[in-house]
Amino acid sequence: MKQFRKLFLLICLAWGSANAQIAVSGDALGGTPLAGQSYMNVKGTPYLLENWEKGSVTLASGKKFENLDLKFDQVINQVIFQDMDGSMKAFSQPIIAFTIGKDANGHQFHRGLDGIFYEKLLNGRITLWKKNHKTLIDEKPYGSATVQRNVLNNFTYYVGELTQLTKIKTDKKSVLELLADKSSDIEAFIKKEKLNPRTENDLVRVIMYYNGL
Repeated sequence: MKQFRKLFLLICLAWGSANAQIAVSGDALGGTPLAGQSYMNVKGTPYLLENWEKGSVTLASGKKFENLDLKFDQVINQVIFQDMDGSMKAFSQPIIAFTIGKDANGHQFHRGLDGIFYEKLLNGRITLWKKNHKTLIDEKPYGSATVQRNVLNNFTYYVGELTQLTKIKTDKKSVLELLADKSSDIEAFIKKEKLNPRTENDLVRVIMYYNGL
């Protein structure tokens, strides 16, 4: 009987400790409940990824929270999370960086001086960043009484550090000018691999090759 009481006490303490940890984590994370943005009858997605994805968030205070269910609204530049009860919330404290998605498909973002989250595509001698500010365009199809909302992607690429980003063009000529000290090597690589720097994957490959020279 004594052994049973000890075991029962240990289980109760462990259960209480676990729940206290969850409560503390929830209090530390905080969050503001959201009713959701007005994305009815929208073609395309306002989010980076349509579904909830696991990720981590680093706050301006230095605190980091991992294994969160996140979405990134690229229309309003806002990171949101799903609470334990399934409700959608905005962070009540400023975010300086976050990651979202799994492994090779993960996306890494940092807040720029303008408050916009930039995705780091490549790190190295030349660091490549991407900004996708999505906008909503309303149109009314002929003969329809319903307004169709379309999500428009606005891709812009930058190089440098977050404190001093330089916008770049992605045509072949501009990329060769950007990588002028190795332009002959880069041009030969582009020709050999049949790359088009206007596409994101090929642009990353070109700059990755340059960083390795």
